Amino acid sequence: WKDDPDTLPLLQDKVRNDEDSDVRRAAVQELAQGWKDDPDTLPLLQDKVRNDEDSDVRRAAVQELAQGWKDDPDTLPLLQDKVRNDANGLVRRVAVQELARGWKDDPNTLPLLQDKACNDRDWRVREAAVRELVRGWKDDPDTLPLLQNKARNDRNSDVRHAAVQKLVWWWKEKPGMLELFSKIACADRFVRKNNRQYNPRQTALEAILKYYPERPAILELLRDRSANDTDETLRQFAQKKLAEWEGG
Repeated sequence: WKDDPDTLPLLQDKVRNDEDSDVRRAAVQELAQGWKDDPDTLPLLQDKVRNDEDSDVRRAAVQELAQGWKDDPDTLPLLQDKVRNDANGLVRRVAVQELARGWKDDPNTLPLLQDKACNDRDWRVREAAVRELVRGWKDDPDTLPLLQNKARNDRNSDVRHAAVQKLVWWWKEKPGMLELFSKIACADRFVRKNNRQYNPRQTALEAILKYYPERPAILELLRDRSANDTDETLRQFAQKKLAEWEGG
């Protein structure tokens, strides 16, 4: 009933006033996609980005605004503000992704992503910034050192895993990478809390086995990890690979 005269006012009212955040979020999405040219839609979305009390509503409004109103002069400053200042990490993460993909050529985008990768308090934002830096700025001279630092030092294991993974994919042939992966395989401070976690030590060890199989120290590394690693999942992985290595 998009053409019914009561549909648009009803959606606008739901966006503004419904007590259920899921309803407001759905109304935001439908309004943005079905009534982009209505003069009240953009101001209403901007208000939801800035002021809605629910993070899921703000996140949906950020996505719709970035994808539907990229050329509006207020969109970029609003996204930059969300990246820097929104209280919710998931909103900041979406804003990081939209900013990186829609405004790659803006001179403020790269420094802002670098800052988020290094300093955001939410690991999900740091991880998203790491991934976007590699996707959009792989050849920037600061990207590789930043990823090496994240792989070694980020306080969250998922961020360290993401950094190791990207280093393996794009920089495995660079000098010093094997040494870095070997250190991570032995010394990363990962402590497993659930079975869904990625262990950066295992990510690094898998990379060594796959891409540096001719190195003589691999057998010693496998023996050490199979006997001494504190993560049972990694010990079992190393024991299996060791048996294959010694038997084959």
